[in-house]
Amino acid sequence: MADDRAGGTALLEPLKEDRRRIETIVGRLRTADEPGARADLASELVRAVSRHEDTVERALVPELHGRLDERDVELQSRQRQQLREAMTVIHERTAHIDPRNVHASDPEGFEQAVDTVLEMLPSHLDAIDRAVASATGSLSADERRALAKAVEKAARNASERPVPPRTAVGRALSNLHVKLDHTVEDVATPHHPETDRLED
Repeated sequence: MADDRAGGTALLEPLKEDRRRIETIVGRLRTADEPGARADLASELVRAVSRHEDTVERALVPELHGRLDERDVELQSRQRQQLREAMTVIHERTAHIDPRNVHASDPEGFEQAVDTVLEMLPSHLDAIDRAVASATGSLSADERRALAKAVEKAARNASERPVPPRTAVGRALSNLHVKLDHTVEDVATPHHPETDRLED
């Protein structure tokens, strides 16, 4: 994302943080070949992309209504739905299970979902960047600050599930469940070496 600043305030900083995480995970996922590592990274990619898409959908699209090309909005909405369908496969396959066991039942189906997400992400994110750059170029300083505030608020409780709950309470509970699943529920001794390395 381009560096959008107004009065020294980063316009889309929360989204940039998500994007940096997404890019890091994608880079590691493209070189990882051990099944458990790939499952661990794919699960974390779903969390990061889900946060990004939820923030875009709840903050950017409404705040920039009237400035975005309706055809672009419709195209991105369709792409978002396709992306969420592939991410749902990954989410359902990695929930409540140690990453080392994810490939056991249907390795080809899982990897196909991962490949679909990796294939769709670059063009989808680029389309969002182009639309946002075009729509924000003529914003006043006050409008840019209002947009930055809306993005920050949406990012604070963005869903980490591919299909986000409708309410803030629902998103908070859902995210808590995702975090518990990552640390407690999958096995007695959780094993997440790849995503743990992301925090290094």
